[in-house]
Amino acid sequence: MREPGSGTRSALEQALLAQRMTLNQLHVALELPSNEAVRAAVEAGMGATLISASVAAPSLEAGLLQLVGYTLPDRAFYAVRHAERQGSRAARALLAVLSP
Repeated sequence: MREPGSGTRSALEQALLAQRMTLNQLHVALELPSNEAVRAAVEAGMGATLISASVAAPSLEAGLLQLVGYTLPDRAFYAVRHAERQGSRAARALLAVLSP
């Protein structure tokens, strides 16, 4: 699983709480600093994890991971910029695509 403070871990903790569980009830084999490291550990057979679909997609497509029927709630993401600078044209275009 991800390290304390990561958004992925926070999402897992919230999902567990919704089911009246805590991380202490899970056997955690590894805590790693990136989604890619967690994905690689699972690919190597170290256990199971919850990671985002975008991180898992290449491994799912290659047949290295298998999706199980567990869905986490959507997460909110925020864009920040320096208060005294305007966003670039590329940044504005990206935000326009990402905005609902």
